Amino acid sequence: MNKLNAIEEAVNALDALMARGKFMEDFHRSGKGELFILKYLFEKASPALPSELSEALRSSTARISVALGTLEKKGQIHREIDTSNRRNILVTITDAGRERIHTFMQQMRNHMICVLTEMGEKDAKEFVRLMERFFEIAQRTMPDITE
Repeated sequence: MNKLNAIEEAVNALDALMARGKFMEDFHRSGKGELFILKYLFEKASPALPSELSEALRSSTARISVALGTLEKKGQIHREIDTSNRRNILVTITDAGRERIHTFMQQMRNHMICVLTEMGEKDAKEFVRLMERFFEIAQRTMPDITE
């Protein structure tokens, strides 16, 4: 098998793995973007503009607006007018939002521990090594898709 066929086979195998478990699809749909917004606000630790959230999460302003409305109804974010520029709305995470994202991140960490434990130490270390290599190369070679 030549190198190109081996690479194509690897890509096809990854596609099949991603489709088989629905794990990533379920993760991306979880909360219709709410978790991504909460994680961004949690890590930023300061108010954000909806346009900033839209750009950071690569989502439409309409989708962000819907998610913010839902999060506000749940008491997980607070929106207020920016006193320095009344045309802007500032979005801040609340204690309830911090609790939700903290709980979610802990659940994901516990799940990762479970999976890596089941893989065994040798396979887990090899998996991490390969993932580090994969992401280093992917980041270095990523085309600009924002245009």
